[in-house]
Amino acid sequence: MRRTVALAALLLLSVGVAAAATAPKPPAPVFVLAGGGWGHGVGMSQWGAYGQAKAGRDHREILSTYYRGTAMGAAPETLLKRVRVLVADGVAKVSVANVAAVFDGDGKRYPIAGGTITASSDLELPVGKDGKPVKLTGPVTIRAAKSAFLSYGGKEFRGDLRVDAVGGRVQLVNVVGLEAYLLGVVPGEMPKDWPLAALEAQAVAARTYAVGNIVRGRPFDLYSDWRSQVYYGVDSEAPGPTRAVRETRGQILTYDGAPAQTFYFSSSGGRTISSLDAFGLDLPYLVSVDDPWDAASPNHAWTPQLLSGAQLAARFGLKNPVADVAYVPGTPGKPAAMRLTTADGETASARLSDVRTRLGLKSTGFRLGTLRLDLPTQPKGASPVVQLTGVAREVEGATIERRMPGGTWVTAKRLSPAADGTFAVKLRASGTTVYRLSADGLAGPPLTVRVTA
Repeated sequence: MRRTVALAALLLLSVGVAAAATAPKPPAPVFVLAGGGWGHGVGMSQWGAYGQAKAGRDHREILSTYYRGTAMGAAPETLLKRVRVLVADGVAKVSVANVAAVFDGDGKRYPIAGGTITASSDLELPVGKDGKPVKLTGPVTIRAAKSAFLSYGGKEFRGDLRVDAVGGRVQLVNVVGLEAYLLGVVPGEMPKDWPLAALEAQAVAARTYAVGNIVRGRPFDLYSDWRSQVYYGVDSEAPGPTRAVRETRGQILTYDGAPAQTFYFSSSGGRTISSLDAFGLDLPYLVSVDDPWDAASPNHAWTPQLLSGAQLAARFGLKNPVADVAYVPGTPGKPAAMRLTTADGETASARLSDVRTRLGLKSTGFRLGTLRLDLPTQPKGASPVVQLTGVAREVEGATIERRMPGGTWVTAKRLSPAADGTFAVKLRASGTTVYRLSADGLAGPPLTVRVTA
């Protein structure tokens, strides 16, 4: 009887050491960073398009996967005939080769004998009979010699180049048909040797994006960089992308009769993100979808990382270690966010794109999960059964592990946390036992349950 009473009285629970003069503390929570992909995650995964094409799906099936409920439509004839692409802006001068003639702002033609012209903001060009510079009214249109492409900055361009003075500097714009423009976009946005169906899907997405994102109030329609789409001109053209553009000529995606917002990116990591969560844009055709076809991507799955509360606090400018993180879904006008809370109640919220930047991630397709094992209360009576509680939120394969006498860890209990990540399990503690919480192949700090008989 005395031994039983002693066991009930001396069943002490601590962290790492026996509970004595000071109260034990629970192990600090840790945070599991897992995920995959590369890019903003909204719309078409290019690696997913690749996987679907390799599986024999055509470009219409690929596009319908990522842009739900859209229909195939036709690009406006005006844009098929001409789009204005900004090539250079705010430069002191431009030098263009393979020139046959220039046209001033009134449409008057001036032949160019030498084939190369250099223009600064004064628009004085050597078009006189004696070869002396003449000041022309702008904008000045530059046209290529027959069977040649205009050359500027080491790149060749289809169509015309238009030069004008803007703010005392020189602006250069490529005036070209939409389909010719796409010949220099598709190979810049997707590997040129990928399957034709993937390239066709890219061509339609790029054409739609161009039509739906015309720059307003400027003397050009599109940028030649990431602000619109990457455009390399003639030098990037290749047989596969060229065929894809030509075989989808004029095709765009529409929703309710208007051009769809055909965002695209490299790799989804297995699931795309809704435009609502990413940007706060409530577009019914840009929802989160499963994307198993992305599996071929080298960025499909990242190696999970374990972060401490102190590490997260340092990244987000918090004074004290982070004690909890939670996902906040997006609403119209307000994208999804992560809310971080410290033990003293200080909070900070960051959009997914901001979290991506602060943690140096390749995409917003991440999970920031919480592993927290609470300090158990002393059981009543003489029972050696201990109830462990905690949180295993936004993680995969959560388990309670027990350390064996030789130092190896074995699974003590596989967990099925509630929707909010909380769990409560009962375990038999025969003598002093060390437990830990693990998930995604990573383990949190140990909790020592000391039973003194």
